[in-house]
Amino acid sequence: MIGRVLRAELLKAQWWLLGSLVVGGGLVVILLSGDGSIPGAGQWESAYQVAVIQYSWLFYPLLAGVFAALVCRVEHVAGGWKQTLALPVSRTAVYLAKYVLLVGLLAATSVVFGVGFVGTGLLSGFDGAVPWASVGRSLLAGWVAVLPLAAVQLWVSSRWKSFGAALALNVCFTLPAIFAAQSSEFGPWYPWAQPMLAMLPSTAQISAGGPLSIAPETFWVVIVGGFAVALAGGLLTFLRSDAPT
Repeated sequence: MIGRVLRAELLKAQWWLLGSLVVGGGLVVILLSGDGSIPGAGQWESAYQVAVIQYSWLFYPLLAGVFAALVCRVEHVAGGWKQTLALPVSRTAVYLAKYVLLVGLLAATSVVFGVGFVGTGLLSGFDGAVPWASVGRSLLAGWVAVLPLAAVQLWVSSRWKSFGAALALNVCFTLPAIFAAQSSEFGPWYPWAQPMLAMLPSTAQISAGGPLSIAPETFWVVIVGGFAVALAGGLLTFLRSDAPT
């Protein structure tokens, strides 16, 4: 049933806007940071660090909120939730289909970012081979780390009709992430800092510590635990509440 609902979500999505955000969100950081290479340092590594800090700290978490609001926007307009929930499909399928679409958009954005970075590096004539493994692992780690944030944003956006209110909440939690990430005490426990910590080159290599180079306690408690709580909480709220207003 989820597959059928997901197909319906794909058909009614505003692809002209979502597609623009996927491409723009993935490439704008590359344009802002230029080649980003530091003289005397590995060009690929230094350029990636410059680009990924801006992308993973600010753009990626913010896009999670924007995508979540847009995924729910159709239902918030003109009583669309009542029409959707009157269909012969389960609420669980509707909610999970929206989450799958949301995280799919975030995955596509990271792919565009990675392709844009590699393309910029090749055009700029960076020395050495393209670090495909490091970049790919970093992008995957960032996507895994953003899953709890996406679940939180879908929870909020499915309940709040106001696009601005849902986005403002995300901004309030996203902006402090750059400071939290610099703290060894708070950084590992602040959910909005996890995409940046997971994607930085210094932490993008597989180690014996845990999956995707994220510290075991951070991975299991903050990311996996946060994902489970946020997704379950949002789903239970969606199942037990009247049509969102």
